[in-house]
Amino acid sequence: MTVELRQLAYFVAVAEERSFTRGAQREHVVQSAASAAVARLEQEFQTALFDRSHRALELTTAGRTLLARARILLAEAQRARDDMGRLTGGLSGTVTVGTVLSTGSFDLIGAVSAFQAEHPDVVVCLRHSTGPLAEHATALREGRFDLMLLPVPPHGPAVLGPDLIIDDVSRVRLGLACRADDPLAGAHGVTYADLADRRFIDFPTGWGDRTIVDSLFGTAGVQRTVALEVVDTTTALTMVQRGLGLAFVAEELIASHPGLTQVDLADPPPVHGLGLAASRNHPPSEAGRALRRALLAAR
Repeated sequence: MTVELRQLAYFVAVAEERSFTRGAQREHVVQSAASAAVARLEQEFQTALFDRSHRALELTTAGRTLLARARILLAEAQRARDDMGRLTGGLSGTVTVGTVLSTGSFDLIGAVSAFQAEHPDVVVCLRHSTGPLAEHATALREGRFDLMLLPVPPHGPAVLGPDLIIDDVSRVRLGLACRADDPLAGAHGVTYADLADRRFIDFPTGWGDRTIVDSLFGTAGVQRTVALEVVDTTTALTMVQRGLGLAFVAEELIASHPGLTQVDLADPPPVHGLGLAASRNHPPSEAGRALRRALLAAR
């Protein structure tokens, strides 16, 4: 039996999604196809790749080893396709771009649209990368993404490590969203102490924006109540519209939601950068490099 690239691709998807269902959906195949591919790999290597005794799939030691190798093989196969495509006059392939919850004033969709108009044979996969900043960087280092838009901390790109190439593309400032009929809507110079008795909708502890806001309240010596945790800004703003609490999101998003307004804070959150990152250890393909140039040109 020989190992096929398609089998490796299905295995990587299942491993990264920690689910046969989600992995199959990501690869646009039925679940049975992903399950059969993994079973054939386990038969080929005569070892289990997943520990199925847990609710969520966990990789075995053999599975972790194969995952690292499979990512390298799939990346090299993609580069070979890119090289052949370039020789025949056309740019093709798939580029996976990680995005965060808000890109500030950076028009990501407009940039991707312009790129695909010029390179219609390149498939661009935009995927949200959620979690703490360190997890974004790890996903890029492991080759799960070709490029990634990520928040740049106040100390600059160096804090993320020298193995990542990061270029600034935008600036993001968080604003506090409230309903237009909230008493805060007409107030000026609102302090964090003024918000001590209010309920907040926020992202999980450790996420970039949550960390910024927690730090501001901590510095002010104010204990706030995060009543609801969400993983996307649309849900957060919908909850604000329905009167469930206040939420810190990118200023541009508040203005785009009817019925909401931005609270005038005496000490607003600091502006932070948005960077376009690539890994030196897993450099993008030809198509990825072309998309990177297009995104940087759209700054």
